[in-house]
Amino acid sequence: MARTVKVPVLGQSVEEVRIVQWFKKVGDMVAIGEALGELETDKTNMEFASTEAGVILGFLAPVDAYVKVESPVVLVGEPGEAPPAPIPPSPRPAEEPLGGPLDASPRARRIADELGVNVKDLAGKGTGPAGRIIERDIEAAHAALAKSAEAAQALLEVPAVRVSPLAQAIATGEGVNLTSVAGSGTGGRITADDVRAATVPEVGARIVKLSGLRKRVADNLSKSVREKPHVTLHLAVDMTEANKLRKQLLPAIEKSDNVRISPTDLILKACGHALKEHPMVNAHIDGDTITLFDAAHIGMAVSLGDNGLIVPVIKEVQRKGLTQLAKDRVDLAARARTGKLASSEVSGGTFTVTNLGNYGVQAFNPIIPPPQVAILGICAITDTIVAANGQPAVRPMMGLSLSFDHRALDGAPAAAFLARVKELLETPGLLLA
Repeated sequence: MARTVKVPVLGQSVEEVRIVQWFKKVGDMVAIGEALGELETDKTNMEFASTEAGVILGFLAPVDAYVKVESPVVLVGEPGEAPPAPIPPSPRPAEEPLGGPLDASPRARRIADELGVNVKDLAGKGTGPAGRIIERDIEAAHAALAKSAEAAQALLEVPAVRVSPLAQAIATGEGVNLTSVAGSGTGGRITADDVRAATVPEVGARIVKLSGLRKRVADNLSKSVREKPHVTLHLAVDMTEANKLRKQLLPAIEKSDNVRISPTDLILKACGHALKEHPMVNAHIDGDTITLFDAAHIGMAVSLGDNGLIVPVIKEVQRKGLTQLAKDRVDLAARARTGKLASSEVSGGTFTVTNLGNYGVQAFNPIIPPPQVAILGICAITDTIVAANGQPAVRPMMGLSLSFDHRALDGAPAAAFLARVKELLETPGLLLA
């Protein structure tokens, strides 16, 4: 009897995935745990393993289709078994046309809200699988609306002001003086392209369209800023004792485990301790519900250059020693940059750290990855003159920047968590207890 393989749950923030490719074809054998294909989320691309063994009878979603998590996508049966007859779609109410608003992907709905496009107006016009309304349909509708607005404005224009509404909007946003822009439209009318040309140098410039993982990261972070009231606290930490402890441990650990402990490992360990003591920081928020976690699953932001970033998760940080944290950090970062992370390694994070210290950054405002309620920014360690016992002294000072969601946390508990991280790093013997 045919069984279905479903898209796995990939974390609370992942609602749907894109089918990048299938590794199998109809009639091929597949084993449990064997890779069936490749999925794309807003975090990364990953292989998709089968939960059933047998013969591939059919695929329920084509390549490039967007499907929700836990949706059946592959039929698996016994050798010689015929695929089941397709299930006819449920009849729709007479008032709801085929391809109606319920056929819009979540991503399309979000973009429609941002661009002011009414999804219902696109009922029956979707270009996605089975007539589903997808991102490009929303963008095309928005472009058509802008063009209509230009045409309407053209009827009202007077000869002294010949500029399209879209061109006017771009000029206002970019601070372009329209009196210095030559119009290429009918009758010398200034178009959007004329304004864009005025804002881009003629030589040595290029325009790159956001797409793929870069666009998904941008959309995800934009949503976080819109929905979460971000507040950022900054605190300086004296890393003198932490550096001493690290230097003491380095030779023995490098010799026995062939791994080098970094300041990031000490910070991860300190966060693991502090999150256990301050569970409101180690939480997810969803609407009016906050979920507090006992285990500290800490995400570690890894830059992929121009392609965005990915956040692999180190699980059970509060239970691990510095050596194991260093091993996990090095392994996850290396595989993140080569696209070899499993879905379980980029989901389930309860807190995140992001490190810009290598770039000399002194303070910044990191953006919280949903549905988490806080993220810690690690800044550069710099020799700084500070007061020590009433006398000036040079100490290696490091900035920490904690952004938190004010819906879930107030300033005092967030500051208490940050102060505890500072205390643990300035008395690092506590991390070994």
